[in-house]
Parts: sequence; C-alpha cells; structure tokens
Amino acid sequence: MKREEIYKEIGLIDDTLIEAAEHSGSGIEVRKKRVSKKWVALVACLVLYSTTSTALLATEYYKNQQTEPYIRYLTAESMELQPVTHFDVDKFLKALNTNNNEYIYIAINRLIETFNDQKLREKALHELQPFLEHENQKITDAAAFAIDILSKSFESPYIVHLEDGSKMFTLFNNYSDYGSQNVLWRIKDNVLEEYFHFSATAMYIREIIPSPDRRSIAVVMNSNKSDFISIINVEKGMHSPELVESARVKYGAQKQLDTWIRTDHENYSGLMNIAWEDNDTLQFEAALAYGGTEIVETVTVTYQISKKVMGVTELIESE
Repeated sequence: MKREEIYKEIGLIDDTLIEAAEHSGSGIEVRKKRVSKKWVALVACLVLYSTTSTALLATEYYKNQQTEPYIRYLTAESMELQPVTHFDVDKFLKALNTNNNEYIYIAINRLIETFNDQKLREKALHELQPFLEHENQKITDAAAFAIDILSKSFESPYIVHLEDGSKMFTLFNNYSDYGSQNVLWRIKDNVLEEYFHFSATAMYIREIIPSPDRRSIAVVMNSNKSDFISIINVEKGMHSPELVESARVKYGAQKQLDTWIRTDHENYSGLMNIAWEDNDTLQFEAALAYGGTEIVETVTVTYQISKKVMGVTELIESE
C-alpha cells in the first residue's frame, strides 16, 4: 500500500488533497489544509486520553510515594527532612507520627544517632517498637536494625565486629538498589561516631569485608556506573587509595591503553570475587574499562597493605 493510501485509510487526508498533490508533482508533502473531520476527532481523543492518563499516572505516583518509600540517593537535605544545622531529635520523633513512609524511614535511621545520650536513646527505643510490625518491610527492617543498635544487642548481620571491640556499620542499609549510605559509622568504647565519609562518586556502600584478623576492612562501593574498593586499617587509622582506578591506571600503562581519568571520577569498571588472601593482602577480579567502554580488560588485582604494592595481571579464562 502506498503512503498516500495509508494516510487516506486512517483519515489523515482526503481524495481532493491527494489529487492536488499528484497534480503538483510534489507528492504528499504539499498538503496544508484539507484535514478530515476524522483526523480532528482522532487528535481530540488522543489529547483527552493523554491528559487523563497523565492525571492517573500522577495519582498513582503520589499514592505509591505514601506506601512504598523508594530513595535512589540520599542527599544531606533529604536526610534532614528540612534544612537545619544540627541534629534535631524532636523533629525525627515527630516524623514517626506522620503518614509519609519516606519520612518515617529516614527518621528511624537518623534516630540511631541518639546512641550517645541515654535519655534520648531510651525515648527513641520506646517510640521505635511499634514499627517492628509495620506493613512496609523496609520500615520494619530499619526499625529492627535501629533497635538492635540502640538496645546494644549488636546482633544484626549488618554489623562488622572488629578485633579492638569496635563495631562498624552503615545506616540506611540497602536503601537503594545499589547499596547503603556511603558513610561508615563506628561504636567504640560505647561511643557512636561518624567514622568515615566516602566521596560523592562512591555514592553507595555495597559491602564491608573484614580481614581474617579483623583489624582491617575492605569497603566495596559503587555508583550506578562504576565499582570502587578501598581498604581501611582500622587499628592504625590508615586508608588505602581507591583500588579499581589505581589498577585501571597501572594496567593501562602496562598495555599502553588510554588511561585518562574522568573529571567525575567514574571508572565504568566492575569488580567481583573479592577475598582476603591473608591479613595483609586483598585480591579481587576486575573488568577494567578504557576509552569509555570501548575496551574492557579482565584482570586479577592483589594489594599488599604493609608494602603498598599492587599487582595487576591479565585474567586467563579457563575453557
């Protein structure tokens, strides 16, 4: 079927307009006016449908906002519920009584910060109890974790127990599909502190892996584009370079590949099979990206903490 016949079939043009177009020798492109009533009606229906659909989608969106909190990335402003310059416990306690699940979820996690004040901690514990039976699983899990910390049980699998008796963890555990808040918290000698805040590029903490002697931790982080990993020797208070980008630069130099570092510090690389070989050496596999993602090299990376030595070798896949 010719294009003109298709347009005519759906009512976009009529016979008179086709004849005028053919007569002009310029095909269908000369049509300018004689639009059929059927087309006008179709357009009107589409506009009405689009408007109605948009309204329905907006209604459904706001409905879901109230029932299922989904946060892709936590900003300083969103964690405060409103801009303030200091920790305001009353604000978070009041947020527990709202109908906004996102506010409730944020407030539950922030109330963990009452740990160092006995009266506030006991008050938060009391207010959090009902949320153990909340209809939303994310809120229930957050309440269980907060209560575990504030009651000083420290039985949650999200807590890493270290050799010096300290406990390391993140707040907002798995709040996003990508991971947890990119801040490490530590409780040592019965005091809670914000231990380390990673850069904005490493937006999420995916995993904390303690060394066999539990004196160091490997922290696996990611954005929605890249993977990152660093080692923190908690006992000595020392921090390694970010190892994925370090490996990408080192291996790129070995193979004479483009090793430019992006201004946003994304590496477009991934890592897997992370394991401690011993208390001093971490090993993992990485897919290192070059030239954007035009070239991807699969390698094995080892890093020795005491000597600050990195080895990067090509990973040979077994058949």
